[in-house]
Parts: sequence; C-alpha cells; structure tokens
Amino acid sequence: MECKNLPNQGYVEGVLKKSEREYLWSLIGDLDGLTEKNYGMKVSVQKQLEDKDNYFTNNVLMPYVQAYVNTYGVPFLTNTTHSHDLCLNRFWARISKEGDYQSIHDHQSVFTFVIWLKIPFDGNEERSIQPNFRPEAGDFCLVYTDTTGQILKKNWILTPELEGTILVFPSRINHIVYPHFSTDEYRVAVAGDVSLSSHNPLNEI
Repeated sequence: MECKNLPNQGYVEGVLKKSEREYLWSLIGDLDGLTEKNYGMKVSVQKQLEDKDNYFTNNVLMPYVQAYVNTYGVPFLTNTTHSHDLCLNRFWARISKEGDYQSIHDHQSVFTFVIWLKIPFDGNEERSIQPNFRPEAGDFCLVYTDTTGQILKKNWILTPELEGTILVFPSRINHIVYPHFSTDEYRVAVAGDVSLSSHNPLNEI
C-alpha cells in the first residue's frame, strides 16, 4: 500500500539582498508621479516602475521564476520549461495608507510577484486590535483550491522582519491585501507580472 499526492502548484519565497532593495527604492524615488486608483472599494497610490538595463529582471526576479519552473513547471502550460521564454511584463510600487486594502483578485499573466519593502506595523498587534472584527488585519493572503475543490488560504502575518521578502506565485491564484489600522505610516510593496515573451500581456492563454 502506498499513499501519493496529486500534483498541485506552490510558490517561491526568499529575501532580497540590501543592494537589491536599495535598487528598488531608487526606482521609486521621491514618489513623484503617483496616481490614485480605486481597487476594490479602497484608494491607494501606485507608481509604474522601469527596470533600467534589466538589472532587476536578470539578477533578482528570473532566478526565483526559474526555481519555480524547475520545481513545478510553468502554470497552465506544458510546452514551456525555461525562464528565457518568460519576461517581465510590468511592475509597480504600491503605497498603502491606513485602511487601504485590495479585495480578492488574480492577474491575467503567468507569474505574479510581490516584494514588501516597508511594513510599518506588526501584524500580530493588528490582529489583536479587534480580533473578532479584523482577524486578518494587515495580512497578505493567497486563496486557492486543493485537489478536492476545497477553498484554502495561506496567510502571511506581516511584520517589519519580513521587509525585503519576495513571493513568486502563479498569476491566477487569487490573493488579498488586508488593511492595517495601527499606524498612519505607509506600507510600501513592489509587485508585477511575468508573461511569455511571445504573448505580452498574456491574455490569450
């Protein structure tokens, strides 16, 4: 008798070097050019970023993408097995103030990533402010189904110790950004999408 797992997707997690984080901060700059956008009944500020000389893509992002491909393959595809078939489609800085959140959503791409650059609160304290009303305050959450169709959640309780953490996951996994309430300081994250180089953006698949 032998018990076996059915195939399923995962995610890749790591921590950026100080120099890599400083590079992203240099792209964000003094936050000029920010535009307010309404996502899921909240308002936050967002700034599109440009990867100068592909430094971020080649030295930071693609090693994580390749690690995913080596372990799980390319989500939703069977004929692409190398990271050079993939490219950074777009990425942006998201600056969230107290009470800002992003409702459940996915992206129409292959991979999505998020990097937390500034977390001005302790998620454990956020949860304790109103534990019944706000049990996931401050969290980042992936929402997915297992092989039986049951809806599951994977939460990251954000704290300053997670600054510099990067997550790479399939774009069509739903995810949520819960609001923080204990400080009026900004939460700053960099996020973006990776698409097939021959389909940019990847809306056809």
